[in-house]
Amino acid sequence: MRAKTNKENKFELIVIGIALLAFVVGLVGHLAGASFANFATFGYIAAPTPLILAIIAFIAYKIAASAQD
Repeated sequence: MRAKTNKENKFELIVIGIALLAFVVGLVGHLAGASFANFATFGYIAAPTPLILAIIAFIAYKIAASAQD
């Protein structure tokens, strides 16, 4: 087993931050989709949530992969 480098530690913190961002986006999308108010605006918020989460996950994957050079 080897110790992590400073670069790996830095990128790990960045990916954790991105995961928290994805959690917040998912939570907002879920709450907008499950809203009792039934405003059309909430649908506009909830509809692109899966696409936004996929983009965030792709960015996190690329950042994590670049840390293992």
